[in-house]
Amino acid sequence: MTEQSVPLFNLAEQHDSLKQEINDAAVKALNSMKWLLGPETEAFEKEFAQMIGTKYAVSCSSGASAIQIALAAAGIGKGDEVITTPFTFVATTTSVSLTGANFIFADINPATYNIDAKDIKRKIAKKTKAILPVHLYGYPADMPEIMKIAKEHNLKVIEDCAQSHLAMCGGVMTGAISNAGAFSFYPSKNLGACGDAGAVTTNDEHIADLCRSLRHSGRAKDKAYEYDHEGSTLRMDEVQAAILRVKMRHLKQWTENRNRVAALYAKNLRGIPITPPPQTPAGWSQSFYVYTIRAEKRDALMEHLKKNNIGCAVYYPVPLYKQPVYKELNFKAEDYPHAERAAREVVSIPMFPEMTEEQVQRVCKVIRSFYE
Repeated sequence: MTEQSVPLFNLAEQHDSLKQEINDAAVKALNSMKWLLGPETEAFEKEFAQMIGTKYAVSCSSGASAIQIALAAAGIGKGDEVITTPFTFVATTTSVSLTGANFIFADINPATYNIDAKDIKRKIAKKTKAILPVHLYGYPADMPEIMKIAKEHNLKVIEDCAQSHLAMCGGVMTGAISNAGAFSFYPSKNLGACGDAGAVTTNDEHIADLCRSLRHSGRAKDKAYEYDHEGSTLRMDEVQAAILRVKMRHLKQWTENRNRVAALYAKNLRGIPITPPPQTPAGWSQSFYVYTIRAEKRDALMEHLKKNNIGCAVYYPVPLYKQPVYKELNFKAEDYPHAERAAREVVSIPMFPEMTEEQVQRVCKVIRSFYE
């Protein structure tokens, strides 16, 4: 990395600052000889639930498995339909399919890139049993309206919180608003493990108990070899729980730092013909997993950024209705015009808690030079 280069993420700097704490915690977990569902996992679940503001948190192996077991625990299964967004990572839909349910796409709100509540209403049908909003880029979906729709139609709501750690909607943390929230702790996430990990948050004791069973081969509560359900082995290991406990103590500060970086971007990008991320209303906050702008001539801008050693990426260049794996479902791109346009125009630029004002200015200077 040259002096003037700015990476999209900088996981090394964060890890180095906590290396000794992380190493000590990992070694302690290893030496305990309790490598699964031990004291570190139990402590992490209590601390994470407290942080999010729910009664329960159930750790699991990934964000995808969190969605899967949360849906299943909420009663979603074979033949049911789940309305979700096509503008997200594929784990959102594969997790639905693994429950035996079918996913139905609603288009996105062009201002927030999140699922459009108005289009959700249009897609509700006889088999609809749940809504699966994604808090994309760390900006909360329109949960007040989504919860209102769910109540009117007796639907479950599972939040995909993979990118929204500590984001708030109406004064409530994402993951604490609906029937359950599904979190990812993939290494690049705002709270990242040193490997894969995830968690389900909920205030529903029944959902929490079912998630604990489903992640653990369907095992009956407090029984060694009795199984109430067909589950799978989707547990988080003790080492990841120990590492996450170290990192969790810093998450609030990291989130504040991300918002500081976002404010610097907003200031330094003024006057440039790009669309910045949306501003949150009162009582809302975003976690800025990535800082995503909308730009005409997006691909040319990306080439310019790369030539100037500025990290950038597109989340997501191919909407899910265009993915080869779903070709036989015969989705039509014209049914999702806002997702289609976003996929052509969005680009994420560097965002990480340790980013300096000089680095922000460097990124903005390169973007400005492209349009000048």
